[in-house]
Amino acid sequence: MTRARHILLFLITGLLFLLPFASQAADTPPRLAEQWSMVPKQDQREAFYEGLKEHMKVRAEAGDPWVWRTYTPMLGEEIDRVAVRYCCFDWADKDSYREWSENHPEVQQHWSEKVDPHVASYGHFIDEVSWANSNVKAEWGPWRYFGVTEFSIKPGMQSEFDMVRDKISQIALNQGWATPERPWMWAATVGGAKKEMIVSFYKNYAEMEPQGENFFNFLSRILGGDAAAEEIFKTFSGTIAAQEYQIWELHEDLSMQD
Repeated sequence: MTRARHILLFLITGLLFLLPFASQAADTPPRLAEQWSMVPKQDQREAFYEGLKEHMKVRAEAGDPWVWRTYTPMLGEEIDRVAVRYCCFDWADKDSYREWSENHPEVQQHWSEKVDPHVASYGHFIDEVSWANSNVKAEWGPWRYFGVTEFSIKPGMQSEFDMVRDKISQIALNQGWATPERPWMWAATVGGAKKEMIVSFYKNYAEMEPQGENFFNFLSRILGGDAAAEEIFKTFSGTIAAQEYQIWELHEDLSMQD
């Protein structure tokens, strides 16, 4: 089996981040997600988690209109990271949310006193969801685990990546691959070193086990042969400079509640 086929089989048959999907029933769902990542100080992790749990309660009591959820990674060497994330909103919503924050300075003060002293470093990201290429609905959940593959695109190859991503996704969506048992979502980081990502959603570990027809065989059947499927995978692989896979776990006890 070629490297290109390995990549796409790995992605589509077992994989896409971390959403409560606030408005998926709308005709035009909000497309942005915001994430703060942080690393607790090594000798203050317990205090960090205690402060974060308390802070989520403070935000809820203050009437925070965004329901923030907390995730941690399960794979690799840097598993002390914590991601606090909200989805979904549009750019105009950032204005109203900033106004809410400015009208509730006690919330930021609580963070500064109870959480920030225990943080070694921060990261801040906004992602844009490609709903047209995704297959996920809130009622299919809830999910606990999220498989996220991030792609770094080769310089000058973004349009080629977009083209093959759209082609593969639309075949999957329109030719029978997309079901409630195979949820996925495409998104891309906004600004900085742009990365594309595909997220899959799991209720438990058992759902991570591939079952039934794999995506290559599905695509080969739809396109009329292995050669056509191989060509798509080769094109996709040719646009990617690097990729990284991670499984993230949702922690309800460290998150705000709906």
